[in-house]
Amino acid sequence: MSSHDPQLQKCTLDTDSDPTSPLQRLLQWFNANGGQLSPDVNIVFSDSHGYHCRALRRLSSAVVAQCPLSLTLSYLNLDHTQSIVPHIQSPLAKCLGQVSNQVLTYLLLVEQRLHPEKATLKWFPYLACLPEPGAMTTPLWFDDADMQSLAGTNLARETGVKLHQLTEEWNQAKQVLDSVGINAEVYTFEWFRWAATIISSRAFISTHVIPGMETFPILFPVIDILNHSPTARVEWDFHPLQDFTLKILSHEEIQPGDEIYNNYAPKQNDELLLGYGFCVPDNPVEQFAIKMRLSPEIEQAARSMNLFSSTSIPFEMDTSFLTDAKDEPEYMRPKGHPFGRYHNRLTFFRGIPPSIVHMFYIRALMNLNLHPKDIQIENIPSRVVFEILLLAYEAIDRRSETLPLRSEQRVTFSNEKQQYAIIYRDGQATIIHGIRDELKAVISSLRISRTLSNHPVIVSTTEVLDRLSAEFPLAYTHFKTGLEQQYGVDLSSFLQYSADISTLEAGDQPAELSVWKLLLCLLLVLYQSERTGTTQSHDTSGQLLFGWVEYLISLQPLPKQGADMDAEMLQDFVVGWEGKGEMLEKAYTWADEVVDRFAFPLDEQLQGGEVQRICMYLEVAGRHGNDDWMYKETEELA
Repeated sequence: MSSHDPQLQKCTLDTDSDPTSPLQRLLQWFNANGGQLSPDVNIVFSDSHGYHCRALRRLSSAVVAQCPLSLTLSYLNLDHTQSIVPHIQSPLAKCLGQVSNQVLTYLLLVEQRLHPEKATLKWFPYLACLPEPGAMTTPLWFDDADMQSLAGTNLARETGVKLHQLTEEWNQAKQVLDSVGINAEVYTFEWFRWAATIISSRAFISTHVIPGMETFPILFPVIDILNHSPTARVEWDFHPLQDFTLKILSHEEIQPGDEIYNNYAPKQNDELLLGYGFCVPDNPVEQFAIKMRLSPEIEQAARSMNLFSSTSIPFEMDTSFLTDAKDEPEYMRPKGHPFGRYHNRLTFFRGIPPSIVHMFYIRALMNLNLHPKDIQIENIPSRVVFEILLLAYEAIDRRSETLPLRSEQRVTFSNEKQQYAIIYRDGQATIIHGIRDELKAVISSLRISRTLSNHPVIVSTTEVLDRLSAEFPLAYTHFKTGLEQQYGVDLSSFLQYSADISTLEAGDQPAELSVWKLLLCLLLVLYQSERTGTTQSHDTSGQLLFGWVEYLISLQPLPKQGADMDAEMLQDFVVGWEGKGEMLEKAYTWADEVVDRFAFPLDEQLQGGEVQRICMYLEVAGRHGNDDWMYKETEELA
């Protein structure tokens, strides 16, 4: 079974009118054993779609096909204690209860497909129309070159997990076969994998047709021939212990020659590719699976602070994740997703599952050394929101780097497997980069490169130096000389300084981290000197720099004592340090702690290229309106 995409491959039809052909034998067998296929449809074959169903004329009824339970194939055929389905005489019956029902179904398919007298077996006409191993297109059949098309996706790892699981099931099955005296040589891994693929791509679940039993996969011949379309309007009409009827609800819209589709329910491309071997281009229900967990130590600390209580969930988010299964992945959703996005007061978090936002909320509180009792859950402080935003952006940005967007240029594929893999891969990349860009838009809206204000901003050392030159020209001149001598940067213009500092390293770290520590040390010395009346600024109106210092002190209190250091090392940068060695030691210790806790890298465009700056989020202590940016629609920030 596959999905129809007219651009994937040219469709060459074969109506298989030869009465001895596999298709005609299948239809004759199906009709002779109680199956019904609408007289208005025909089964045909093409290289791109395999066997599939097309309308001969306008459909006179919604019923396309009906398969009786007596034609189904599953492990249940081996259980001679039941009378629900016909029995199959096979030594595999001795394996009942010793392997899972699903694995036993795999073994039964292999046995029937490779039986030395298979032409005489009841299900031979059906088995003869199943695709061969070489026609399989799920990732379980990808070679190394094919797997390269999945590089960076969740499915690349999931395929390895699935293959490992299947290999273990095969090894266990061989042990059971040996223990009951069945020659296991015929059950090679290739054929075992073939059977597993047949079941994943064609089987239905037994629940609706055989109620009251543990669910197992069951094959319905002919009905399983119809390909998938996510827009097909169908009805699966199960009559318990009787049959399964497939109906087309929009049958009056079908035109002669149209392909008639089943609808396997909304499925993402990872499930379609891994289970069925195809993808839907521009799949409307596509999401990006994400699995993040707190470390055991942080989670334990969070639980001790009652952060997993429903009353501790911020932004009015849905709290159902608190009781959901923890091992299941969750999904990031793009804008316009048919399932809707997640409820959140802050629009830029709506594409991210609530449990992930909550995880970043916990980490933000830990990073800022805040206790939940200090937070009003209805009014999360803007600094906490920014920390959550930054944590989410950094995590998603790292993940998106492993799945870069491809150029729009046409790609030549070696085979259908690679073609489907790229459809899936590109859809995943589009989603995660879209979520990343939403978060980046918020961060960019706070990144003020020229006009500084009393509102929250993200600044690099460039903007702080610019402001220093305006508020403290003497201190700036002194600091500028020190920078030029120590780092060899060109401060003839701030643009040139930005280009220089973004490429320099001090040890194994960006040099801008060191410049931040020196700057904050200087600002604290100036701030404390101003409070004692020993320094006068050139422009004290507002004194934005001091507002930032007070804000940082509220986050990182001043140390009681400074670390041992040589104060003279700072003489080229800090004005007014003479005779204040102890104060300077405390100032630099504080600056070092602030930078270690709150500085972060941010990529931005500079002179036509991308550079990395070291930035900080700053507010003016005591200013109102610091949270306006949180409630803007993402469209306003673009």
